[in-house]
Amino acid sequence: MPPVAESPAEVVAAVEAGELDESVLDDRVRAVLELVARGMHVLELDESYDEAAHHALARRAAGESAVLLKNDGGLLPLSRDAKIGVVGEFARTPRFQGAGSSQVNPTKVEVALDEIRAVFGDVPFAAGYGIDSDDGDDALREEAVRLAGEVDTVVMLLGLPGKDESEGFDRTHLELPAGQIAALQAVAAANPNVVVVLVNGSTVRLGDVTPHAAALLEAWLGGQAAGGAIADVLAGVVNPSGRLAETMPVRVQDNSSYLNFPGDSQQVVYGEGLYIGYRGYDKGDLDVAFPFGFGLSYTTFETGDLAVDVTGEAEQGTLRAQVSVTVTNTGDVAGAEVVQVYVRDVESSAHRPVRELKGFAKVTLEPGESQRVSIDLDQRAFSFWSVLLDRWVVEAGAFDIEVGRHSRDLLLSQRVEVSAPPVAAPLTELSTLHEWMADEKGRALIAKAVAEGANDPTRDPEMVAVIGTMPMKTLASFSGFSLDRAALAKAVAERTAAG
Repeated sequence: MPPVAESPAEVVAAVEAGELDESVLDDRVRAVLELVARGMHVLELDESYDEAAHHALARRAAGESAVLLKNDGGLLPLSRDAKIGVVGEFARTPRFQGAGSSQVNPTKVEVALDEIRAVFGDVPFAAGYGIDSDDGDDALREEAVRLAGEVDTVVMLLGLPGKDESEGFDRTHLELPAGQIAALQAVAAANPNVVVVLVNGSTVRLGDVTPHAAALLEAWLGGQAAGGAIADVLAGVVNPSGRLAETMPVRVQDNSSYLNFPGDSQQVVYGEGLYIGYRGYDKGDLDVAFPFGFGLSYTTFETGDLAVDVTGEAEQGTLRAQVSVTVTNTGDVAGAEVVQVYVRDVESSAHRPVRELKGFAKVTLEPGESQRVSIDLDQRAFSFWSVLLDRWVVEAGAFDIEVGRHSRDLLLSQRVEVSAPPVAAPLTELSTLHEWMADEKGRALIAKAVAEGANDPTRDPEMVAVIGTMPMKTLASFSGFSLDRAALAKAVAERTAAG
């Protein structure tokens, strides 16, 4: 993809020139034909469907995906008879999906302004800003300010235009358009009761938004029924239960890949390694605007009675843990809580994140209702990938099982001890003195070998601190060090044989 007209002729020429074995071509053609054969039955399937039911499902999904980030004074949900006004061109010109190859053909598209009016009546509207151009923004902003002064609450839709995020290019900033920020500031100055609804496909910097928004709803690009879903959340038909699947940073410079992406000279270095998203922000102990897993509700919850039951053996690959808590809806309306379970390796020989999300469960409760929730963790929840051993491994020791509402609100914690075989790379001539001394059998072999010589610097802690990170092969070359190359080779052989 895309098809290249010259490809068939180039393949024929490669076979005729002996550059491509015909059997290889046969294998590739056979693979394609087998794939086609396996898919032929779909041509006979009934492709009819209930369009209304599918649209209703899309509306439900969009509503449950929305994340309530702020709700000062319980401004949301809005009363059906509230005197509100709507500001923002995105309210009548919906952006509900991405650009490029992600675009699909909707059966219909709900417009947020229409859906809000269907619930709250014929509310007034002002564009406030332009989407693809800032021409006329001053006049649009003035119109929005006049509207804000005439209503009790302003619902304002802000977001990213399609040209700011698409396939084929990387974003260079996290900013909302300047015209939108200016409109928000002007509207908030005229009316402090502003509900901001965000429509965007990826995170944005919110430092210029949250001070001017009494309530903040992240609606994302919610699909063809996003407009109705926004109205449902504003009116309380849907109690928001979405949680952030990414951290919202204070600034782009805090991102772990900021110093090495997008690279230069036709080379990209993925230097952040494991530390992407919340793993990087937590490791750097950085302040964030909204943490991973965050999300508010129109009700309140309490979570308690943490119990962790560990079973199985890491050596057998059967290590398991069942994490159980009791969740209670302590508010006045039904809602859904998302219980999140994080695992923290207290002390590891490898670089590991501070904590990692390893399980979660969503539970819907009526007011006053309690439910016991259990989340199962398998052995991978305690494992890390060992580059030296080329496999997933569990390291013996203490692990903290942390439970809470998001990655920085973990009020429940229980420490468990995990038994596992020692995790160590095979000791070789290139292993350091520290690595040999950390291994019980290796330490004994080194002690035995140097005892036969005239000098044993391994008995001097200050010397070990200086030379401990050097490869043993290098140390064996030093004059005055009683362990020579021959003695080292013997020690390596004996340690390997010992298993």
